Amino acid sequence: MTEETEVTIEFKGRHDDITERMQAHAANKLARLARFRDRLSRIEVVAEHAHRNPEIELIVHRRRGLPLVARDRGTSFSSTIDLLVDKMEKQLRKEKERRKDHKHPDAKAERAGGRPARARGRAEAGDEESYESIVDKTLRR
Repeated sequence: MTEETEVTIEFKGRHDDITERMQAHAANKLARLARFRDRLSRIEVVAEHAHRNPEIELIVHRRRGLPLVARDRGTSFSSTIDLLVDKMEKQLRKEKERRKDHKHPDAKAERAGGRPARARGRAEAGDEESYESIVDKTLRR
């Protein structure tokens, strides 16, 4: 069973056309989101007034769950796309971290370099004698 991992990118222009050059730049920048392609199915780039003060909306459709949206207005198409890709990458990373932390409650503490709460409790309990050590002492006498 092979699953298609290619993410399709759709460009839509409102009140203006998105040129081939703009599409190539956006596709190049959106390639940074390729590391999340196992969760993504489609990306929409919707630009309103693409040539002067564009308002661009980036909609990422996931295989499961609601789509993620990033929207911004800038002075040029390329700078706005760069900003939106950064925003979307942050949203995807945050969502991935949330999913990881949900499965393992102490995952955040472990990634931060500290010991999880359960391990700290075991270390404090390690100061007491174990059952085996008590039995050894009593048998030796």
